[in-house]
Amino acid sequence: MQEVISAIDIGTTKICALTAQVSHDGLGKLSLRMLGEGVVPSRGIRRGVVVDVPEATAAVGEAIEKCEQDAGRQMLSAYVG
Repeated sequence: MQEVISAIDIGTTKICALTAQVSHDGLGKLSLRMLGEGVVPSRGIRRGVVVDVPEATAAVGEAIEKCEQDAGRQMLSAYVG
Protein backbone atom coordinates (compact mmCIF):
# COMPACT_ATOMS: atom_id res chain seq x y z
CA MET A 1 0.00 0.00 0.00
CA GLN A 2 1.24 3.50 -0.79
CA GLU A 3 0.20 6.93 0.42
CA VAL A 4 1.55 10.44 0.00
CA ILE A 5 2.13 12.63 3.06
CA SER A 6 3.29 16.21 3.47
CA ALA A 7 4.77 18.10 6.39
CA ILE A 8 5.63 21.72 7.15
CA ASP A 9 8.15 22.76 9.81
CA ILE A 10 7.93 26.42 10.81
CA GLY A 11 11.09 27.53 12.55
CA THR A 12 12.75 30.74 13.60
CA THR A 13 15.40 30.57 10.85
CA LYS A 14 13.69 28.63 8.08
CA ILE A 15 10.43 27.10 6.91
CA CYS A 16 10.58 23.63 5.37
CA ALA A 17 7.86 21.86 3.43
CA LEU A 18 8.20 18.30 2.16
CA THR A 19 6.16 15.67 0.40
CA ALA A 20 7.00 11.97 0.51
CA GLN A 21 5.53 8.68 -0.63
CA VAL A 22 5.12 6.12 2.15
CA SER A 23 5.10 2.46 1.13
CA HIS A 24 3.83 -0.30 3.43
CA ASP A 25 4.91 -3.84 2.55
CA GLY A 26 2.17 -5.50 4.61
CA LEU A 27 4.70 -7.03 7.00
CA GLY A 28 5.25 -3.93 9.11
CA LYS A 29 8.09 -2.48 7.05
CA LEU A 30 7.75 1.13 5.90
CA SER A 31 9.80 3.01 3.35
CA LEU A 32 9.83 6.69 2.40
CA ARG A 33 10.62 8.19 -0.97
CA MET A 34 11.06 11.95 -1.01
CA LEU A 35 8.99 13.54 -3.78
CA GLY A 36 9.65 17.22 -3.15
CA GLU A 37 10.90 19.84 -0.76
CA GLY A 38 10.75 23.59 -0.33
CA VAL A 39 12.94 25.56 2.06
CA VAL A 40 12.78 29.33 2.55
CA PRO A 41 14.08 31.73 5.21
CA SER A 42 11.57 32.48 7.97
CA ARG A 43 9.90 35.85 7.94
CA GLY A 44 7.57 37.25 10.56
CA ILE A 45 8.76 34.81 13.23
CA ARG A 46 10.98 35.71 16.18
CA ARG A 47 12.13 33.20 18.81
CA GLY A 48 9.43 30.75 17.77
CA VAL A 49 6.60 33.30 17.94
CA VAL A 50 4.69 34.67 14.97
CA VAL A 51 5.10 38.45 15.18
CA ASP A 52 3.91 39.36 11.67
CA VAL A 53 1.10 37.12 10.39
CA PRO A 54 1.13 38.35 6.75
CA GLU A 55 4.92 37.88 6.47
CA ALA A 56 4.81 34.43 8.08
CA THR A 57 1.89 33.39 5.88
CA ALA A 58 3.74 34.51 2.74
CA ALA A 59 6.87 32.57 3.74
CA VAL A 60 4.89 29.39 4.41
CA GLY A 61 3.15 29.81 1.05
CA GLU A 62 6.51 30.14 -0.71
CA ALA A 63 7.83 26.95 0.92
CA ILE A 64 4.67 25.07 -0.10
CA GLU A 65 4.87 26.39 -3.66
CA LYS A 66 8.51 25.29 -4.00
CA CYS A 67 7.65 21.87 -2.61
CA GLU A 68 4.73 21.46 -5.01
CA GLN A 69 6.90 22.42 -7.98
CA ASP A 70 9.64 20.01 -6.89
CA ALA A 71 7.17 17.15 -6.30
CA GLY A 72 5.08 17.84 -9.39
CA ARG A 73 1.90 17.58 -7.35
CA GLN A 74 -0.31 19.75 -5.18
CA MET A 75 -0.07 19.63 -1.39
CA LEU A 76 -3.65 19.06 -0.22
CA SER A 77 -2.97 18.59 3.50
CA ALA A 78 0.06 18.54 5.77
CA TYR A 79 1.30 17.78 9.24
CA VAL A 80 2.52 21.05 10.75
CA GLY A 81 5.10 21.47 13.47
